[in-house]
Amino acid sequence: MEECERRERIMTAACKILQAHGYHAASMDKVAQCSGMSKRTLYQLYPSKQDLFLSLIGSRLFCTPSFSEKSSTPEGGLTSLLLGMTKWLLSPDKIELIRAIIAETPEAKDISDIMLNLKKGGDSNAFNRWLRHYCIESGHPDEDITLLGRHLFGMTIGELMLNALTGTGEDMAPEMIERFVASGARLFLAGLAAEWERHAANGGSGQA
Repeated sequence: MEECERRERIMTAACKILQAHGYHAASMDKVAQCSGMSKRTLYQLYPSKQDLFLSLIGSRLFCTPSFSEKSSTPEGGLTSLLLGMTKWLLSPDKIELIRAIIAETPEAKDISDIMLNLKKGGDSNAFNRWLRHYCIESGHPDEDITLLGRHLFGMTIGELMLNALTGTGEDMAPEMIERFVASGARLFLAGLAAEWERHAANGGSGQA
């Protein structure tokens, strides 16, 4: 069996164990048994429990795939990117993993440390890469991309994710989700442009 296949089997098993038992009760023994791998193989690939779950959370939630931006306009490109990320993040397996992480974070320092380390990844995801490129192309290279990303995420994917995690709110048809995300992208870009104009009029640096 190739190493990549062994790693994927271990990741799948670790995800199941985390969801079923929580981080505290999860053990390398349980992961090895669930994956059908020997403990020796498991420890060769992941020296510790924290290393294992760092890899799991990073690969499942932070290593976003490349999404096609099928548009010649910033609004269209951003909408396309957001819709791709929405479909990816709101898949049932991602939502279940996020629920398990949220349940553990207040009590498990290891999980908190893992999330903090991953969030320091900066421009490692497609979301921030798009924002940085857009700001540079618009003549505003010094923008706080992390802050802008939080605003944009909250206006679009964040609202949909909250509904999925809590089971509140009405189920939205795909076309309604598309309209919601497109509206959020349009409002975000319009607001950012207005901020830049305001700073320019006031003789500022142009940072929102």
